[in-house]
Parts: sequence; structure tokens; C-alpha cells
Amino acid sequence: MFSTLTLPQFKADFIQGLKDMLTPDGLGAFILVLANSMQDQELHRALQSVLQESFLDLCQRDVSQAPEDDQVVFVALKESGIDALSQWQTFEKSPWELIYNPLRALRPARSAQQIIEQIRQPFDVNKFHFNKPFLKPEILWEGDYQGLAVRVLYNKFPFAPWHLLLVPEPEKQHPQYLTQTIHQSMMQLANQQAEIFTGFGLAFNSLGAYASINQLHFQGFIREQALPIENPVWHHNGGDQAYPLDCIRCSSSDEAWQYIEQFHENNRAYNLLYRANHCYLLPRQFQGKVDLADWAQGIAWHELCGVFTLSTREHIEKISAEHITQQLQSLKSDYI
Repeated sequence: MFSTLTLPQFKADFIQGLKDMLTPDGLGAFILVLANSMQDQELHRALQSVLQESFLDLCQRDVSQAPEDDQVVFVALKESGIDALSQWQTFEKSPWELIYNPLRALRPARSAQQIIEQIRQPFDVNKFHFNKPFLKPEILWEGDYQGLAVRVLYNKFPFAPWHLLLVPEPEKQHPQYLTQTIHQSMMQLANQQAEIFTGFGLAFNSLGAYASINQLHFQGFIREQALPIENPVWHHNGGDQAYPLDCIRCSSSDEAWQYIEQFHENNRAYNLLYRANHCYLLPRQFQGKVDLADWAQGIAWHELCGVFTLSTREHIEKISAEHITQQLQSLKSDYI
């Protein structure tokens, strides 16, 4: 990824990597490619025919040896058919957004459903992590970024455009607990990549803030349109309106680290958004400490930045901007 010089080349590599991933007996790969194809018309057109062929072939095969999570998803897909799945649809609930993404509902919950009260926990090799051999086909790029080993994988159930997972120093098996060195590298990476890919960003969920995997990783995406949290009306952007929960915007990695260090010392869950020249810090209540509305699948970085993913259309009409604001306010941690 970091050797790609243009956005069109990155997108071409992204699509080709998805096509190459499909194999006759690759159920997990099929699910990943299908989920990614639903992002927009460009991806859908490029992948529709190969996905149809792969789906029909898999329906005739014995997939009982596939991971249980994949089998559960495939049973649901066989019942509905893949033609019934629509592309993502965005609905404005100013200043917030709702995205209808039906396949996201089939994603395994993993630790995101647990009640977690400590943001630092030891890495557990027996749990799901990014070094599992069966994930090798899902690697888009792996190499050295300014002296830091980085592995970039496709997101199996994406919810942001051109969604990727970045794993620093994967072989060292770091838990999902940020260090100053990695934080500085990621902020630099976000700044540099945004110069090549307009709209590039990175995000981080601490444990207790809906990180579903306890191995150090970040989520990458390319979204040229500003996220709701980037709206200039908010206090943290110099505006006159208060964001529903505490948000700190820092323009340097050292300034941001001072806050992150406080979060660590106080065992406070938090989410981060790295954009060009800025880091947004969002201290919040631990997952499981606040009741979520039935339409909220979980509230991690994307939701705290103002974009909620829905898996059923029924919720779209009944959810108002005020409902979203109230849900975000409920996560306020009284940090500031």
C-alpha cells in the first residue's frame, strides 16, 4: 500500500487483490470479497460476476471444515441469496449520518460484546489474532514503513470506504495498548498518506471502546468527505457548538500523547481518529456500562465520529438526529 503512488493505482490494486483472493473452497475469502463489493458501484461492478460464480460453486461444496463463524454467515447468505443484498446506502440525519449495510449484521461479535473494565490485557495467542495462518490471503500489503514493520489486511466486514486493518510489528504480538512510538508513527503515516490519498485516515479503539481483537491494530480508510466530527461548528474545531461528548483535537503527536498517557494512567477507555495534521481524542465510558439503543450495534470510533451503521432498514425512519445525539451523550465520561 505505502509503495503505491496514486489513488487510482491503489484502488486497482485493492480490487485485484480481492479477485485474487477467491478460490473454489475459500468460504472466508468469499465473505470478505462480498462484503467489500457492497461499498459502492465501482467495487460492485468490478466484482459482481466473479462473486456470482464463486457463490454458485460454494453452494455445491461441503463447507463443514470452514470456521464456524463463516459457516453461520454462509447459511444466512444461502437463505437470502447474494442478489438480495444492496450496496451501502447513506442517510443524512444532520449533523449525523446513518449507513445501511445489511451484511455487517452477520459479523461475529468477538470481544466487542464483552464487558471490559481494563484497557490493558495480555495478548492471548489462543484467541483470534492477525497472525493466524488462514488470514494470509487477506493481506493486501506487508513491508517496512520508515523502519516499522507493518501488515495491511482487508477488513472482512468493512463499514468505512476502502476499509483496511493496519497491524504494526505483527510478529511481536503487541496487545491492543498504544505506545508512544507507535502512536507517533501512525500520526506521521496518516499525515503522509493523506498527501497521496485525499481523505485518508486512521482510527484506533482501545480495549473497552469496542476493540474486538486484542492485538495492536488500527483501521485505515479513504473518505474524502469530512466526517461529522470534523464539522467546523464544533468547539474542538473552533466553532460555537458543543459536541455530545468530550473531544480533544491535537495538531501534534506529542500533545496528543500527553492526553493518551493520562487515559492509560486512569484506565480510561478511548477512541482516536487520525486525519491529516490532526488527532481527535475521545475518552468515553467503557463498553457494557451504558445501555445502547436497539439500532446501535456497538459504538466504536466510527460512531463516536458521527456515523452509525444499521443492518435493518426499519430503523432508518424512526431514528432522529436527537436520538443519535442522546446516545452519544450517554457515553460521556466527565473527563473534561
